[in-house]
Amino acid sequence: MGKDRFEDLDFIDFNDNRRQEGTVIADMLSAVYRNRKWFILSVAVCVLIGFLYLKSSPKIFLRTATVLVKDEQKGGGVNGAAAFQDLFSLGGSTVDNEVGIFKSKRLMRTVVETLHLDISYKEWDGLRKKELYTSTPFAVTFLDATPSQQISLTVTMSDNGKVTLADMTLQNEEEEEEFDEILTVQPGDTVNTPVGKMVVASTLFTDENSIGKTVYVTKGNMKEVAESYNKALNVGVANKQSSLIALSIEDENVQRAEDLLNTLIEVYKNDAIEDKNRIVINTARFIGERLEIIEADLAAVDAEIENYKKKNRLTDIASESALYLQSSSMLDTEGLSVENQLNMAQYMKEYLQDNSKTTEPVPASIGIDDMGVQNLIMEYNTVLTRRNKLIANSSANNPLVRDLNGTLMSMRLSIAKAVDNLIASLEIQVANMKNKERENSNKIAFVPTQLKYVVSIERQQKIKEELYLFLLNKKEENELQLSITESNCRIIDPAEGVDLPVAPKKAQVALIALLAGIMLPALWIYIRSLLNTSVHTKKELKAGVNIPFLGEVPLEKNKHEKDIVVQEGSRESICEAFKIVRDNLDFMDTEKKTVGKVVLVTSANPDSGKTFITLNLGMSMALANVKVVILDLDLRKGSLSKSVGIGMKKTGVSNYLSGKVDDVKELVQVCGDDNRLHIITSGALPPNPAELLKSGRLDRLLEELKKNYDYILLDNPPYGVVVDTQLCGRLADQTVYVVRSGLFDKRMLPELQELYDSGKMKNMSILLNGIDYVKTGYGYGYGYGYGNYGNDENRKNKKPLYKRIFGI
Repeated sequence: MGKDRFEDLDFIDFNDNRRQEGTVIADMLSAVYRNRKWFILSVAVCVLIGFLYLKSSPKIFLRTATVLVKDEQKGGGVNGAAAFQDLFSLGGSTVDNEVGIFKSKRLMRTVVETLHLDISYKEWDGLRKKELYTSTPFAVTFLDATPSQQISLTVTMSDNGKVTLADMTLQNEEEEEEFDEILTVQPGDTVNTPVGKMVVASTLFTDENSIGKTVYVTKGNMKEVAESYNKALNVGVANKQSSLIALSIEDENVQRAEDLLNTLIEVYKNDAIEDKNRIVINTARFIGERLEIIEADLAAVDAEIENYKKKNRLTDIASESALYLQSSSMLDTEGLSVENQLNMAQYMKEYLQDNSKTTEPVPASIGIDDMGVQNLIMEYNTVLTRRNKLIANSSANNPLVRDLNGTLMSMRLSIAKAVDNLIASLEIQVANMKNKERENSNKIAFVPTQLKYVVSIERQQKIKEELYLFLLNKKEENELQLSITESNCRIIDPAEGVDLPVAPKKAQVALIALLAGIMLPALWIYIRSLLNTSVHTKKELKAGVNIPFLGEVPLEKNKHEKDIVVQEGSRESICEAFKIVRDNLDFMDTEKKTVGKVVLVTSANPDSGKTFITLNLGMSMALANVKVVILDLDLRKGSLSKSVGIGMKKTGVSNYLSGKVDDVKELVQVCGDDNRLHIITSGALPPNPAELLKSGRLDRLLEELKKNYDYILLDNPPYGVVVDTQLCGRLADQTVYVVRSGLFDKRMLPELQELYDSGKMKNMSILLNGIDYVKTGYGYGYGYGYGNYGNDENRKNKKPLYKRIFGI
């Protein structure tokens, strides 16, 4: 019968379209029950793997925080500095933009540097490494390490208070070095190690429990660490109708996750304040420079007046020029205002012509009354602020940055032209004022020259004093703005969360492990079933060919395939199977011969069990008092002769066919304990077996045997492998074609049908050998066994549990 090729796992024929749905489900349940040990083992292994995964995976905790962004479009509130927006252009940002800023790499890099998150401290906790963060007993400072270097080492505290550094590794951009050197250092000392200069310091958590404890220290690449945290950070708008932003992050250390979110919010707030104050600071710098210049001019004018009065011995010039001052007071007031604006416009022109300040905001509201110029300056500062934010998160080569640079240049030229036009207009007004003053001067020509000179100087003094006081006032306003500037967000909920880990999820892992344990063997059975191309059952065989079916022989696992298993008085299922085959063979005798029936036994494949079938079929006939002889016509191998232990040295068929022996009685050997079964071995191995079988001596041999035997069984080689079987087929009355369950390919069924239709093999029938009723789910036939035939209770107890539960 041969060893079953499918003894590991069963199969289900999903390709049989004629099967009913209930039958398929029953077969599936049957396959699961028959292979329950594999399912139990698979579930146990998968659950064990899941358990080890839970014990080795770090616990991940979730921390969330909520901030409110003051967005006027979504009800975020009014900025406290709104009263000073006439002085400074503070441009607002939308919630969506702020979400992008929270996710910027620049802010996360600042957070990582602030909290030193590039350095990790871990220790073993069972099967997993636990992150210590700030609870580490040792703090390591790498003094000369670059941000891109990656360093790892272990730190162990000894009994004497010193620490041991070992397992040091240094990785640069492309190479990695490992060092076997072990160093023992005093905590707090600066030491030179193969990975660079460092300081190992004790912390508040250093105690007696730290002795012998190994801490795994790792310094990562600053950029990569920041990117990893940036990817782990989730930022989103809590509600489209609000300006609330929710921030969350998952980390194995709760304190680190909370510190990261809180620090990120603080960094964001400081960045927003700094961004708003950038224009204010630039304006303060501009005012300071102008105050220094005006102070110097005022000092020069005061000195000139003092020197002139001393030189000309003048005391009370005001009383002498009262009439002039009274008549020209109106002109003076207007002239002061116009010249003041002219000076500020000229200062502004000088500022715009300074190429070193092209990237700085233009000072706004410094005394120029022209609204066109003021609007241009406010627009310019708004675009410049957007450009500076964009370049902070990208580079100068960004297409948007280049477009904004062009826009800024164009706007700066427009402001310069507007200022030039304003200067020209103011200069005309000043000229008109001077002409009027000249007319008044002619009217008071009698006023001493000294008085006119002093008045002229004092007028310059008043202009500069007025400008100086104006700038001082603006300076105070600017300082006030700088002190009250606040961030455009406030914290609603700081970082917090539940103390239960969010990963790994025990229930989910257990469920996955259980499902995987069930699905793996089921999937393997399903794949094997889909890829199965062999014939296993009578149903599959009869569905593929229209050939008479002789019977089926079950798989006998406790016997060797070439042993004679049929015994007198045995009620085993395999013995009963051969009895049925024997009786069916009689029914298929269409010629109804009484003696001398020649039955040829062959197969399609080697190891199909045809020799086993021939021997046991012959024994079954012999036990029924039928005279039977078996001829081993496999002259090339002598399989049957070897199987019964006679061997090929005895006188056999080849000796008779070659003419060396003429007496048939010399060929017959007795086999079995009761000497009922007669066998003629193949004899010596001939060089020309086909020619011997083709000769007439084989016909004479069979004619002689027919005189003394009811059945003559011919054990032949597989059909189609050699020509021997075709040569013997002409002498057979019936042909038994043995198909081995699990060995015969379904794709050969058309060839088998063609062989039957051709009539080359006379009265051909099929015998299915080696069928495993348990593994194929083929539960009828001999599956119950005949050893307990008639004992209903025993059969009931042997019924599978799944069938008893579902009533199948």
